Amino acid sequence: MKTKTTVKQAVLFVMLAAALYACRDSGKPRVSDSSRIEKATLGESSLNSTSSKERNVDMSQFSKTALNILYTGNRNSRQTLDIAYPSMGNPPYKTIILFHGGGWMSGDKQSETIASIFQATTQGYAVVSVNYRLSDEVKWPKPLYDAKAAIRFIRANAGKYHLDTRKLVAWGASAGGHIVEMLAATNNLPAFEDLSMGNRDASSAVQGVVSWYGIADVSALGDQGTIPANKIMGFDVHANKARTHDASPIQLVTPRFPPILLVHGTNDQIVPYQQSVNMQKRVNEVTGKETAKLVLYKGASHGDGAIKSKSNVAKCLDFVDSILFDGKNPCRNTSYIDVRVR
Repeated sequence: MKTKTTVKQAVLFVMLAAALYACRDSGKPRVSDSSRIEKATLGESSLNSTSSKERNVDMSQFSKTALNILYTGNRNSRQTLDIAYPSMGNPPYKTIILFHGGGWMSGDKQSETIASIFQATTQGYAVVSVNYRLSDEVKWPKPLYDAKAAIRFIRANAGKYHLDTRKLVAWGASAGGHIVEMLAATNNLPAFEDLSMGNRDASSAVQGVVSWYGIADVSALGDQGTIPANKIMGFDVHANKARTHDASPIQLVTPRFPPILLVHGTNDQIVPYQQSVNMQKRVNEVTGKETAKLVLYKGASHGDGAIKSKSNVAKCLDFVDSILFDGKNPCRNTSYIDVRVR
């Protein structure tokens, strides 16, 4: 009887310990949640399959929006854009064109991964977030054609949407960073756009770029980044480096390259931070001046929270201010919002 009681007490003790342990960890992500969190915070080019759906920015929090606007004659949801208007200032609004990441194979104009960039709406900026076709539908350079078509559309319809498009800054993360660097490198080069997509008389040029952990050289990615690169290019980028020339912005820099701010983490295992180091060096050499600025976050990984922080967004907006407001943005304030996602 004593032995049975002891066993029973031991079982109860184990059960109690397990319950206490569960309570202790109740505020931490479960294993099943961790893949979603990794995708949401780090996964601009995540290759990990997960059944959890990525959360999106809650667009209802902004004072005014215009959503799911088709920017070509096609009725393709991947060729649409959203406009989030600022909470202060007067029209026409200074405008940031935003491109999401996702390894050219996933992501969306409302993705949680780019949520923090929408804080620009509290600082007098309209944010135009753009969808582009992905690698399950097209190959390169069609995503670039989409990006340029979206910019031409915005310029052609600036009056309708109350936007100031005389100067535009393109901002992108990961694959979106690659797209904005390509936009800068190919300003005013007709060979890199498809004018049949509409608004052929409008310019697709950008006057500044912010690239978060973007790809400057498609042929020099880490193992995880090479897989989606191969898919969007349609060939092995390591074995066919010469074929990546027209898809690698570092190879296309001209003396007319616009100001660019590059932000990268030194522990990025998907897009090595040396890509941004090399891009800064190349741009400044070719332009003959400090056209490219580089901010490195020591120990930060791909899509790291440090890069998405309010303090870094504020620093990036200082750069945007220098281009769109000549450094004197009357709407700048300290009331950055926590962008809601759902």
